[in-house]
Amino acid sequence: MIDIASTLYPAIPSDILEFDELWSFVGSKANRVWLWIALCRRTKQIVTYHLGSRDKEDFEKFYKKIPIQYSGCRTRSDQWKTYDKLLWGHKSCQKKYGETTQVEAFNTIIRQRMARLVRRTCAFSKSEIMHEIAIRLFIYQYNIECLSVK
Repeated sequence: MIDIASTLYPAIPSDILEFDELWSFVGSKANRVWLWIALCRRTKQIVTYHLGSRDKEDFEKFYKKIPIQYSGCRTRSDQWKTYDKLLWGHKSCQKKYGETTQVEAFNTIIRQRMARLVRRTCAFSKSEIMHEIAIRLFIYQYNIECLSVK
């Protein structure tokens, strides 16, 4: 299995993680799957991700996937209610304040490069396993590209 953590720059104390989520389909347009993303603002790399629903249980699963070296970082998110659980070092902001611009930019990139994540598409994953594999491969390659830019 591809290890996303092996593609990351080491965390530094001033790092800020931006959280966001976007939806896609698996199997049919009736079956929405949410992609939770944690992006390091300094490196522009995806620290972790999670596929699931948009509820507190899946947020907790997502949050537990954050690598230990990034677990003490401050966080920023939009004002989705599930982020209210975060207390220390977290700030929920409206989009107009620009605290989540990097993760929003990544959402645009992944939607442009992966047809299965475009909102109005006929190209959606037929199974959750293939959806996971395609997204994991994309994030791995994206993080490697970020390493070569710095």
